[in-house]
Amino acid sequence: MLQSLTKKELMRQLRRFIKDQNRGISMKMFAELCGLDRSHILDVFLYRTAPLTEYVQIRASKGYEAWRKGEVAIMQNRDNTKFVAFRREEKPRLARSTGLQVVNGEIKIKVGISNRGDYSGTTLDEALKRG
Repeated sequence: MLQSLTKKELMRQLRRFIKDQNRGISMKMFAELCGLDRSHILDVFLYRTAPLTEYVQIRASKGYEAWRKGEVAIMQNRDNTKFVAFRREEKPRLARSTGLQVVNGEIKIKVGISNRGDYSGTTLDEALKRG
């Protein structure tokens, strides 16, 4: 059974997800995947003008986890219309990644392969603010 993310963590991850122009899924398709309205998702997570209700939290968390794990794909019909389809086997989008991270007060280079749809890691700004 899927354990939904906490409100604070979901707000943080989906805000980064929405701001990422290379996320691989349009906001319209993501809203369709979650079963929510696109403008409502933007109001809750990006503009923060609407409250994050339990209903929205559960739906957005399930949609985001399905996208992150690679359970869904964007498919295209012959007439170029796109739709969201669930895969039989998960296929996460892996990509080479390089970044900076703070370890014991020192900034180090982090190199490796990561899931392209995973926004759970902290950014360098977030790590420095905590530090």
